[in-house]
Amino acid sequence: MPPHPDLQLEEKILKAAQRLWRTRGAAGLTLRAVAKEAGTTTPTVYKRFRNKEALRVALAHRCREQLNEFLFGSRSLDDVCRRYLQFAEEHRHEYELLLHSWSDVFQPDRPQPGKQWLMGKFAERFGGEASQYARNFYMLVIFSHGAATLLSLSDDENARKDVRENFLSLCDILIQNTHLFRGKAN
Repeated sequence: MPPHPDLQLEEKILKAAQRLWRTRGAAGLTLRAVAKEAGTTTPTVYKRFRNKEALRVALAHRCREQLNEFLFGSRSLDDVCRRYLQFAEEHRHEYELLLHSWSDVFQPDRPQPGKQWLMGKFAERFGGEASQYARNFYMLVIFSHGAATLLSLSDDENARKDVRENFLSLCDILIQNTHLFRGKAN
């Protein structure tokens, strides 16, 4: 009887890669280490991911999906800001992956569930059409990403506390002034 292909192998490889990235960062992500962690061979990993960069891109997409899922649990726009920083701080190494895949977020021909969801949250709170809140979306994403990046660069808890507090205070002000960024209906 011929061997049956392991249909869950790619998922095992991605989970192994994510565990390695989470604990060791970029330095720990080698295809050989991933193969060992996943209980397979290096050539098998290469069959699914042509190189380390392809694996890192797949991990970045997975991280973005996890971030979106975490944010989708937000109760309010204010909570979105808090949860964004929480995710970035609790998943520091994984958040670094997003640095390599942000251009995907801004390409209109790709699915953007996070963007659609957040613009919908603005429309729920302030009225109008979700499409009117594209600038509000970009404002929060760029601002949140900047704060998350600053938090990931420092181990000084006083500096981190300062960034966190100022970010949340400024988010409240930006959300309260949504009308300044709201666009016209399409």
